[in-house]
Amino acid sequence: MVEQAKESFVKVLSNIGFLFLWLGQLNSQLADRIFVYVLMIIAYTLTQSNLGVSVPLLAFGLPSILFGPLAGVFVDKLDRKAMLTITSLIRGALVLLIIPFIGQSLVLIFLFSFLIYTAAQFFAPAESSVIPELVKSDDLIVANSLFMVTWMGASVIGLGLGAPLVNLFGNQGTFIAAAILYFVAAGAIALVPLRPREIKVEHFQSPIIKDLLFGMEFIRRNEVVKYSLFKLLVATSALAIISLLAISYAKNILGIGAHNFGYLIFAVGAGMFVGMTLLDRLRRSMSKGAIVIVSFLISGLILVFIGKVANLPLALMMIFLLGLCNIFITSSIQTILQQRIPRRIRGRVFGMQNMLINSAFVFPVILAGIVADIYGVGFALNILGWVVGLTGLAGIFLPKFKMV
Repeated sequence: MVEQAKESFVKVLSNIGFLFLWLGQLNSQLADRIFVYVLMIIAYTLTQSNLGVSVPLLAFGLPSILFGPLAGVFVDKLDRKAMLTITSLIRGALVLLIIPFIGQSLVLIFLFSFLIYTAAQFFAPAESSVIPELVKSDDLIVANSLFMVTWMGASVIGLGLGAPLVNLFGNQGTFIAAAILYFVAAGAIALVPLRPREIKVEHFQSPIIKDLLFGMEFIRRNEVVKYSLFKLLVATSALAIISLLAISYAKNILGIGAHNFGYLIFAVGAGMFVGMTLLDRLRRSMSKGAIVIVSFLISGLILVFIGKVANLPLALMMIFLLGLCNIFITSSIQTILQQRIPRRIRGRVFGMQNMLINSAFVFPVILAGIVADIYGVGFALNILGWVVGLTGLAGIFLPKFKMV
């Protein structure tokens, strides 16, 4: 099994176009996380308040809500490789331009950050739209698994690298390091052997609002796509909420201290990595829709009971399984979407997807935090478990909720 998984990933990474795109994603994600880490430090230094720390996070999440769907329209109108390269260069340049304002104005820092993460809204849907053009249909699920695990790994490693980089090079030097990573991402993507898209005049003559509404109408009418996006929102919200509650869970239920919550995050990441190696083999004996349903049901059961588990090894095993099931869900759904969405409107649909994923790290997390503060972390996990489990049950008993 391990040998087969190794062969699958070697096959995908031996695809030179995909390899350069993946390297672009890796460097871009690392730059994003390192950058936001330094911003949080600067914001706290300027304001001496936890509320001030929320400003960089707001600049990180707000653009996806405001511009995510609109960015998808331009992804469908313009050349996607050029958009990936240019937005990486723009983000690197903006990071360098913010350096003179370090420690001076939180407003200017917010504005620069807002612009940087607005550019990122064009990067994400273009990236998701390009993968099916580089990878064969049979290899899509492996490619998506690798991208999902890289996203999780880069988030953890990028934030982890923030502290030693700041200690070694200071805020200014760390900003320069983040800018270099963006430029490296742009260079890697520029090497992707992707044929330039034919840009037709009628693409620009079509009103932007009309194109945006067309994408939304496609999602509304296509039940597989619509419910796939909903399930992806639930799965991403669950992962975000687990990350939020990990500190309180480590301190109040496991009794290992809040500073040791990183072990729980590591267990999620390890589960996602192992899930990545197993998924290609599993999908040969089960449909992608069945994998998603079973993974939701298992995740729901774990979340319902994990709030009562005070044994560390058992808790780590359960969290490991949550990470494994999450990669099964997200990679399978992403593959279904890429196979179901016509090339000409992928940008619009993945723009909506990007908005939903980023929203999952804002609104559900705030709600879960309020519930956990009032009723306890165990109760919040229990409620989350029922939501996740019922999503899986809906896939069994509601015909419209099923996927291929």
